[in-house]
Amino acid sequence: MKTIYRAADILEAHIVAGMLNAEGIEAEVAGFYQQGAVGQLAPQDFARVMLIDERDEDRAERVIAEYEQREPAPPSERDQASDEAMPEPEESSRLAWWLVIAAVVMLVVSWGMS
Repeated sequence: MKTIYRAADILEAHIVAGMLNAEGIEAEVAGFYQQGAVGQLAPQDFARVMLIDERDEDRAERVIAEYEQREPAPPSERDQASDEAMPEPEESSRLAWWLVIAAVVMLVVSWGMS
C-alpha cells in the first residue's frame, strides 16, 4: 500500500477515496483513529488515502488532479441546486401520511395472521 493523497481532514480523505473507488481504483482511508485521538485540535498529516494496488498509481493521480482542479460552486448555485432537490412540504407530508397508513395496514395484517 502506498499513500496517494494527504487530505486536510478525514472527511476529505473519504471523499477522495470514494472517487477513486468509483473509478475502479482500490483505495482506503488511513489515520481515522489517529485523528480522533487528538479530538478537536487541528491535526496535521493524519488523514491519508492509501492506494491498495500501486499499479493504479497513474490513474489515481489523474483522478486526484481533476479533484484538486475543481472549484466549488458559488453559494447562489449551491443554494439553488439544493432547493431544486428538496420536495415541496406538501409533497413530503403527503408521502409521510402514506407511509404511516402502509405501516398501520401491515401491523393490522400481521396481527390477523397470528
